Amino acid sequence: MKSVLVTGAGGFIGLNIVKVFASNGWQVYALVHRNIPEELSSFKNVSIVKGDVTNEESIMRLNLDVDVCVHVAGLARDIGKDEDFRKVNFEPIKYLSKIPREKIVYISSSDVYGIKDFINADENTPLAEFPKNPYPRYKIMSENWLRENCSRYVIIRPAAVWGEGDKTLENRFREFLEVSPFIIHFGKWKGQNRWPLANVKNVAKTVLSVSTFNDFDNQSITVIDPEKTTIDEYYRQIGKKYFPDKNFRTITLPFWIGKVLGFISTAISNILGLTHPIFDPTFYAVHHVSSNLDFSSKKMEKAIELLETQTTKY
Repeated sequence: MKSVLVTGAGGFIGLNIVKVFASNGWQVYALVHRNIPEELSSFKNVSIVKGDVTNEESIMRLNLDVDVCVHVAGLARDIGKDEDFRKVNFEPIKYLSKIPREKIVYISSSDVYGIKDFINADENTPLAEFPKNPYPRYKIMSENWLRENCSRYVIIRPAAVWGEGDKTLENRFREFLEVSPFIIHFGKWKGQNRWPLANVKNVAKTVLSVSTFNDFDNQSITVIDPEKTTIDEYYRQIGKKYFPDKNFRTITLPFWIGKVLGFISTAISNILGLTHPIFDPTFYAVHHVSSNLDFSSKKMEKAIELLETQTTKY
């Protein structure tokens, strides 16, 4: 039985990764900070360990001996202090990479490519040189650190992760539609730009595959659903799910209006020290929903196909 440490196991992505490893016979050490989902206790081969990835001493004191470390824990927001992002999204990689005997699998983000129009971009696409938001900035720094200091690693770059149990992405769109009579788009695409969805099961399967096989060692993989969904279609899916009796009209505003609104939301939210924006869109979010984020899923599909040629229960 091979063993794996999964950080951020109490979160949406981490929990799903724990489940896929446990279902396929791995001994799983599920690292949680505060939240302990009940599902973690339902697997005989899952050991729950408590710790804070930002505290090197407490993590190393666990003295875990595992084959693979899957580092999921991170701060994923579009507002907040730079030092908070560095503390959570960069510093831990330096000591977590020392734990596994075989390799570390790092959960990064497709945001590292930058937020602009793409058409079928792949893993060879250059990373953003000067990301303004600290979230992708420290993801890029962690990726670069691994390349320079780690002998065996795999970098996973999920797009916008969704799926059963998601309480982040879906809720944010639901909260907006709850108070708005319109679906609002900004800029030239008028809602027809690709919204880069990544089902959490595709994320989990890709992670299991690169942990099981060595075919993707020292490489990166973008995780995105092969099916293309526009941002307008996604809005309407959320609207139909939560507000079936509400008829949403669509309006398109100039992009500069979105940028102004986003700047105001971001500035006020940061001044007040909020963890959730005072209103949407933030400056970063308006770029997200107004860009054609079209990435290739071929490498992810290859990794999942490799996994599914073997016996798997997930």
